[in-house]
Amino acid sequence: MKLRRARSILLTVILTIIMTSTSLATPYTDIEHNPHSDAILEMSRLGILAGVGNNQFAPQAELNRAAAAKVAGYLLGYTEADATIASLSESIFTDIEGTQHAWALGWINLMAQNDILKGVGNNRYAPGDSLQMVHWVAILTRILQHENEDMTWPEGYNDMANNLALDRGLYYMGTKLMNRSEMARMTTTALYNIERPDGKRIIDVVAFAQEPLDEWHIPEQNEPLFYNNANITQKLSRALVPTGGGQIITITVTATYGENNLPAAHTQIGFFANAGQADRRAQLSATEAITDANGVASVQYTTLAGDDNLQLHFLSNIYTDGAWIDRSIYAMASNTAAFISGRVINPFNGAPASNATIGIIDEKSKSYTPISVNHEGYYSSPVNVGEYSVNIELNAAQTVPYGGVYKGSHFTLSNSGDIRISLRPQKFSVGNSYTIASEMGIITGIRNRPQGSEIYILRKADNVTQIAEIGASGRFMITLPPGTYDIYNNVGTVLKGNIIIQKGNVTDVGSF
Repeated sequence: MKLRRARSILLTVILTIIMTSTSLATPYTDIEHNPHSDAILEMSRLGILAGVGNNQFAPQAELNRAAAAKVAGYLLGYTEADATIASLSESIFTDIEGTQHAWALGWINLMAQNDILKGVGNNRYAPGDSLQMVHWVAILTRILQHENEDMTWPEGYNDMANNLALDRGLYYMGTKLMNRSEMARMTTTALYNIERPDGKRIIDVVAFAQEPLDEWHIPEQNEPLFYNNANITQKLSRALVPTGGGQIITITVTATYGENNLPAAHTQIGFFANAGQADRRAQLSATEAITDANGVASVQYTTLAGDDNLQLHFLSNIYTDGAWIDRSIYAMASNTAAFISGRVINPFNGAPASNATIGIIDEKSKSYTPISVNHEGYYSSPVNVGEYSVNIELNAAQTVPYGGVYKGSHFTLSNSGDIRISLRPQKFSVGNSYTIASEMGIITGIRNRPQGSEIYILRKADNVTQIAEIGASGRFMITLPPGTYDIYNNVGTVLKGNIIIQKGNVTDVGSF
């Protein structure tokens, strides 16, 4: 990360701490992961913006024309008393009185009288309509006294957004409907960083509820936003392409943030590529990209003849919470490959195994090939044809119902909750797709036999048998794919029958 970006993050953190500690308002509970939280807190501290109740700010809610009139009034130095007096005058527009927006009548009258806000025609104001970004730019341009008669709509105001730097720190698109957090960012920029023709800023001439800060950080023109609690997912246009080079693979990354997975717009994504052990970043159309308004960024990879039959590893990353998060996905240039996919879950509770790793081992060469698993436990990858065994590793700490170390023919569980599952070798043929049986459940119970002795668990549908070792307490535990099973001893006697195993569930067969 470049030094200027690190400084940007530090300044934002410092300002947020200052504003949180000095604010008279109750902190909002819904802005923690919002990239404009510093601007929201400062607007609240100055008394320009308020929440919507229940300690909520509603940062994603769209800004309507009624609210815009009130904010614009504050920026010109008007008070609630001024708005009350103005509300006693006859309404300039016919669609305010008697509506849910009548509270804004005084503010709308004031702003219309000052030529800051205009109607939509036929003596109407449309107070409930949402504002586009360019609309708020026009309002701020008038407040800052930079509007001139030669400006065209909307091109002149879009240009003014750039000329005055009102778009700094935002993914600006004039026609985009503006939300409350974006309005806070643009307005703090106007307050602190933009001079009127007389050389004064709004913050120099208007008395707000609190004293202004000595300094306010304005993001650089192309400086990306950084989000807390961010994540990315990847998708390939094609995971399997013909050999010989010259094939295009599009790598698309979707960035989100927060518990509700909101789009992480205008943030930086890094891209890397390898073919086997060879660095292939030069084959990418770009090694950095900025996400669009939907949190999406894409680059293209052009294959080389030297990529043929090698695993193509594409890595993308995003900066969040002081560190880089990496995600991997794989492709292959081959005319003879197979395709494998599946999902890993915590076998004890069915939760996605976001910490899982998968590797396939060639039964002939014993070479190991890693397969990436995303945060929802899904994986998919092309592989060269052959016979492979599959190893799955994950951690199930805090979800294991019984302590101890457990072993079986394909399974080990440590005291720390680390699980290793080895699936039997399977042949992968040309052009075929295979789903790996990696979503499993748990069987456990107590067998009154010496530690290390074995029981045999047979799946009735196909007679596939798994072995479980008896542990120190007489308990056994292993993973099994979903199905109906019988338990046998070493001489073929059925000890328990018709046991149903479901993925993500623990089946305790008790003592026997």
